[in-house]
Amino acid sequence: MMHARQVLVAVLLAAVVAPVAGCSGDPETRARKYLASGDGYFAKEQYSAAVIEYRNAVKATPDAARAHYKLAQALEASGDPVKAYASYARAADLEPSNLDAHLKAGAILLSAGEYDAARRRAELAVQADPQNPAAHILLGNALAGMKEVGSAIRQMEQAISLDPSYAPAWSALGAARFAGGSRAEAEAAFRKAVALAPNSADARLALANCEWALGQREAAERTLKEALALDAAHPSVHRALALFYLVTRRAPEAEPHFQALARGPGGALALSDYYIGMGRTAEAAAALEPVVTNPGHADHRAAKLRLAVLDHAAGRRAEAHAALDGLLEDHPRDVEARIAKARLLLLDDDAADEAEKHARAAVEANRELPSAHYTLGLAALETRDLSTAEKAFGEVLRINPRAAAAQLQLARLQLARGETAGALRSAEEVARQRPGDPAAAVMLSKSLRAQGDLARAEREVSKALEQNGGVAQLHVEQGELALQRRRVADARAAFEAALRLDPSLHDARIGLITADLLNRELELAQTRVAEWRQRDPGDLRIPILAARVDIVAGRSADAERTLRDVITADASQLEAYDLLGRLYIAQGQADRAIGEFRTLAERSRTPAGALTMIGLIHEAKGDRETARTQYEQVLALEPRAGVAANNLAWMYAESGRAEEAVKLATIAREELRGRPEAEDTLGWAYYHSGSYTRAIAAFERAIERAPNNPVYHYHLGLALAKAGSDAKARQSLKRALDLKPDFVGADDARATLRAISTS
Repeated sequence: MMHARQVLVAVLLAAVVAPVAGCSGDPETRARKYLASGDGYFAKEQYSAAVIEYRNAVKATPDAARAHYKLAQALEASGDPVKAYASYARAADLEPSNLDAHLKAGAILLSAGEYDAARRRAELAVQADPQNPAAHILLGNALAGMKEVGSAIRQMEQAISLDPSYAPAWSALGAARFAGGSRAEAEAAFRKAVALAPNSADARLALANCEWALGQREAAERTLKEALALDAAHPSVHRALALFYLVTRRAPEAEPHFQALARGPGGALALSDYYIGMGRTAEAAAALEPVVTNPGHADHRAAKLRLAVLDHAAGRRAEAHAALDGLLEDHPRDVEARIAKARLLLLDDDAADEAEKHARAAVEANRELPSAHYTLGLAALETRDLSTAEKAFGEVLRINPRAAAAQLQLARLQLARGETAGALRSAEEVARQRPGDPAAAVMLSKSLRAQGDLARAEREVSKALEQNGGVAQLHVEQGELALQRRRVADARAAFEAALRLDPSLHDARIGLITADLLNRELELAQTRVAEWRQRDPGDLRIPILAARVDIVAGRSADAERTLRDVITADASQLEAYDLLGRLYIAQGQADRAIGEFRTLAERSRTPAGALTMIGLIHEAKGDRETARTQYEQVLALEPRAGVAANNLAWMYAESGRAEEAVKLATIAREELRGRPEAEDTLGWAYYHSGSYTRAIAAFERAIERAPNNPVYHYHLGLALAKAGSDAKARQSLKRALDLKPDFVGADDARATLRAISTS
């Protein structure tokens, strides 16, 4: 039984709690409260706070289209288009008549390149209001993105028919016509939009983009400035002007536009990137500071990433890695943090393996992100995993066919592998995408040189030097061209020009010494190297260069002593081991050479090359059994080591292990693409397995790549004879003997020729 006081307390508590319970139990009331609070924050441009309030409203009333729509607006304003799209789409699905929600969702999809999804959203917008020009424009843009240009133009024309005075429809028509190749008609449509809306910055921005694409740079700049005069705060105009000045090599004029962008989403990051590109790292860090110190800012994590990169560049490596590790601890699947971590590790000593792990994790987290694959490619290059590197750069180009940086890396890989035709195609594509880019010009020239087209290579380099005479690598390439033509004086002048621009450029030093050695000016070469050693005493590449001079001069003892000193100073100088091993081979000291290559293998992250050299030395000595064991050891470490697979396949074929030989020869052919030796080995493996038709095809491919090699013609003759094509066999065997009457196998070729001639 309750006392009177207890009853009174219970009544008072009921009186207090009841209204609260009633409020907390009314989702509509709570939602209105959160929406009103969110509206207040939104009006003050406090978008992060508005997002929180609108999310609370959505939780209270999950099926209220208005709450989702307001949340979408706040998310878009805060610079988070991905989440904004989800909310716009949900709002539109809950309220199909909300045309703006459909249009905004479609626009976000369009900007992300999701053209088919944007088309579906545009069709819903047209259903919501068939007479709305903006809905038809969205549908037209989506169709244009899907390469359905004819349908896109029809949609734009329909939008114009609905409202001929609607300037955005004319701008959209211009874009569709431009995509369809009708450039004059496109420009006319853009100008019509400006005439209809002379006070529209957007109309002038669209016209400026058209003028820029048509090569009318002065007109484009003038139109962009007119757009900015109409709307001094228009972010897209500032962005376009900033890009315009960067592309036209007037970077200082871009600064005020990046500063204007800094006030909006992503702007501080863009300003920081600009300062980094200009080498103004202190200002870059200062631009990031307000974002880094505001955990609620939409760009907070991205700013911390950039600040870590700046710390690393300034020598504060521990702080940089600690910052990235903290970000990854909070979000292990943060792709950008993984990429940044991998990139910084690639700049550290002996950290390539760890860098590759982070790059692989980034790829696993997002397989459609080009930068993740590109970083994996860079890490694989560092670890000498060329197969993985090639696949990674190929993935970048699958996702973005215009990624010139990946195309350039592929060209380098193809050239290193001897695929000169493929390298040239890749280099030409890069040069097309990046006209005037010095790196693209150098790669194009190297590829042309490899193809033997020295005249065109010289034209490309000369043209690039006219535009970029201050780029040292272009002068180096000019010197390499001159060396290839045996114009030693011209080569020397080019390398000296490169060194005036960059006194420590090692490629130029190598070229200059090569020119001296070609002229047999050994004392001059020695003097140069001595001067460089005095200027850069810590650069161990210079004494290695000195050893090369000593070897040419016949001073083997001095070369050996220098190389030994280099190895003592830094055991990681792999080139010194390689050169020392080759020196011993030249001196007929095979055992000492094997010792050097074995040490090189022990110290290298990728020992397959050095171990293969040991196998080659044993094979040259006639010790085929040891060579075979060595090649097997290489393939146990690296199953796709091309040279080892090729040589072992040959041994297996001749020892009756034809099936294994075919498997290995197939690997060799894949890894040594374009090499006639690999085709010949594959043919030899098929020959010993009794697959004469396949053997003939492989030998013919080898001859196609090396038509003057008598051994390949001899092997083809043997296979043709086995296949019963005696006439063709006689022709191939005679060709082999005509090319070189005393080649290895010539006696057997004559015997086979006699046998099939008398049969």
